[in-house]
Amino acid sequence: MDIKIEAPGHPNQNQVISFYRERLHQKYGVYPFIHSLDAKVVKVKEGFKVSLQLKPEKGTMIYAEDVEKKESAALEKVIKKMNKQIEKYKNKHYQSSNKTEIRIDE
Repeated sequence: MDIKIEAPGHPNQNQVISFYRERLHQKYGVYPFIHSLDAKVVKVKEGFKVSLQLKPEKGTMIYAEDVEKKESAALEKVIKKMNKQIEKYKNKHYQSSNKTEIRIDE
């Protein structure tokens, strides 16, 4: 999985990039259908805005963002939002159908 991190103007560039890369790989590296993941951290008036965008094997991009006073809180909330979307995607594209075939013998 290709992980790209952007943190323009962040005071701890190297630490942030390595932390996010490790955290996101730990969280989303288990999904073989995720090919690339982009994360962006931006300081805004309200605190920090963290956004995640990923490209799954089938389908369109999945995007989530959150703004919180603490950067760590924004990251955790955006991960929760993304998890919900990934689960929906996984269920739609990869769940086997458990339909029961009904036969009527004549």
